[in-house]
Amino acid sequence: MKTKETITQLLESTKRAGIKALIHWLEMEGFFIAPASTRFHGTYEGGLAEHSLRVYQLLLHIGDLNVLKLDAETSPGQKPYELGPENLVIAGLLHDVCKIGAYIPTPDGKNPYKWNRSQPKDHALLSIARLLERIKLAPVEELMIKYHMGPYGLNEFYGEDDYQTGEYPLRGDHSNDDGMTKDESKAARYGMSMANAWFHNPICKVMYFVDEIATFEEKEKEI
Repeated sequence: MKTKETITQLLESTKRAGIKALIHWLEMEGFFIAPASTRFHGTYEGGLAEHSLRVYQLLLHIGDLNVLKLDAETSPGQKPYELGPENLVIAGLLHDVCKIGAYIPTPDGKNPYKWNRSQPKDHALLSIARLLERIKLAPVEELMIKYHMGPYGLNEFYGEDDYQTGEYPLRGDHSNDDGMTKDESKAARYGMSMANAWFHNPICKVMYFVDEIATFEEKEKEI
């Protein structure tokens, strides 16, 4: 089965409200023909869709819910969100919709694509924003998408003079803890940093690694 057909069927299988409109948007905006990057991996027509499907396939295999029990409380204080097959479909296939329209062909042929300067600069946060305009996301799906870049997201799109600025911090911010109980502080910081998301919801950690594995596979093909 072709990549587009497989992705479409998987998304439709979720029966999520708005999913058909989302699929139509993916089609109209060029998701199925877009490259995955300018030169790092999946640098060809359809590379983005192939990468997204591969991430889902690896997520399904490595993050097998029946084996790893990734939504079980395995450490003191851990409070994972409920996790099911539908969440793997949504997060795995749609984590990179931020890349729709991001890369355009180069006229000189030095590199097949270049960055589209009119594209918003956010990565995972842009994916989430685009999806929320069309469907509801489960809390665990938002975390999986938000933190799929792992340590790279800590300084992605950093400010000119601030290399510590990224899409999210490594650890939680305690600066607003005054007047809060310990439980209130924990609740306020839940999912707000990579370390917190990885601890409470290990599927976020798995999401990062399968995205990297898929990228390595694509690089190997292109060598």
